[in-house]
Amino acid sequence: MYMLDSFLKIIYDNYYDINRTLDLEVDKDIINFVFFLSKYKGKNLSLEKIISDFKKSKQMKYQKSINETVNDSFFAEKDIIHFTYPFKETFRRLDILYDMIGKSKWKEIFGYDFEMLYYVITVIICRIVLCHNCYVQMKDENEKNNFKNLFYNVENCFFTKKEIFGYFKNNKREIELILNDISIDFYDQKSTKDSCLILKNGEKYYLFFIWDFLYNLYDIFAEKIKNNLGNNKFNDKRGKSFENVCFENIQKTFPNYTSYKSIQYDYRNGNHEVDILLILNKTIVMFECKAGSFDTYKSDDDGKLYQNFAKVFGKGYKTINVFNDYISDGNNTFRTKNGKKIQIDFKNHKIIYVNLSLYNIEFLQTNVQKIKSDKLHSVKVYPICWNFIDFLTFTKVACANCDLLEEYFIKRFNMINQNKQLTFDYDEADVFGFLIDPSQKEFVENYLLKSSLSNQNLDINFNISNGVYRKEFNEELDIQYLFGFIDSVNNN
Repeated sequence: MYMLDSFLKIIYDNYYDINRTLDLEVDKDIINFVFFLSKYKGKNLSLEKIISDFKKSKQMKYQKSINETVNDSFFAEKDIIHFTYPFKETFRRLDILYDMIGKSKWKEIFGYDFEMLYYVITVIICRIVLCHNCYVQMKDENEKNNFKNLFYNVENCFFTKKEIFGYFKNNKREIELILNDISIDFYDQKSTKDSCLILKNGEKYYLFFIWDFLYNLYDIFAEKIKNNLGNNKFNDKRGKSFENVCFENIQKTFPNYTSYKSIQYDYRNGNHEVDILLILNKTIVMFECKAGSFDTYKSDDDGKLYQNFAKVFGKGYKTINVFNDYISDGNNTFRTKNGKKIQIDFKNHKIIYVNLSLYNIEFLQTNVQKIKSDKLHSVKVYPICWNFIDFLTFTKVACANCDLLEEYFIKRFNMINQNKQLTFDYDEADVFGFLIDPSQKEFVENYLLKSSLSNQNLDINFNISNGVYRKEFNEELDIQYLFGFIDSVNNN
């Protein structure tokens, strides 16, 4: 008879070996396996038997999906894509929820402070990534023993509630509430999404999929807030808070540049509003913020995909194109909400449009220009599409070197609008890295950016292998986050 803890340790400490054993191609298949394992409660089965059963179910599922997929040209991409993002930037999706309700309302709904949630989760991640993961990778036994003496229970891939209590004196009640919100009993999993929570087995807590856990936190806390506020109020506040958080980040990132929020103008017998406008050295960037929920995986054919996309982003594309028409006609006058008149010089800058999404649009963000124009409002210019996490990631780059961000803006925007049939990877961080990589400059300028490639009958796909740039972004930002947190704790 197998013991669940022994299985979980095998999966956790031998992640890549399990990947090969199960013949899995992507991380999300491991998530599926953990969920599959939760259905074997009380059964006397070997690991080999469970693996065999899983492989059979996987083959049946894939065959069923292929048979049912009729008019979905994005099926292959949806089936294989699984992005990961930097830890802290992923957690920061919760900033939108906190901005919506404020400190006192958050405490009223959840029973603990938002800051406490951040600290508890960060401690758990440090415990896993910097302690246990480092420990199991050590080859020298003396080094491992010394490390074990420094860090309590570091040899365990799980943590306990008592262990977390030890990090936060006099906060037992708050920690109990937090763990109740972010964990689930291993055998109570209802879907693979539950597998991305902290999994509890007795007194032991396991966290396998840190990025998926952080990303799905938003839905957990959004649901409770929505139940408290009601759908209409929640949706109204969510959009405004998304704009607020994005604008605050821009002001912090670009303190020496001019930026505007919610400026208005009159055009074609209507009043129009720009969410965010940022004036840099060479570019003026218009950001259109969309907080509506959009899940590419729930669209099983192109028609439904286009319909859902237009519902969430259609008005934003119209806003972008009306603004483009307005300035193309030589207009440059705007006003703030309090009526103050603003004039902006567009003549000496490249105008860039960026569509910001709170939810990930994943592979679709590099295919948007291929959506038939009759599925959207009249489109003359296509924006660069960013999700919120990439927005935070790329503006971090701008803190170090704003010129790199502008180089990317210009090249990316020209690519999208000159070569509408060109699909470039499925991850915008890889696109960003590739376009500013000096070693790729000749290829980018002589091939990708030449408008002569714009043959509407030629569908071109370029993929960057192994997500090399995404990996670099993630590693650098995660190091800043985890070690920065430890430094701040030590200094206090």
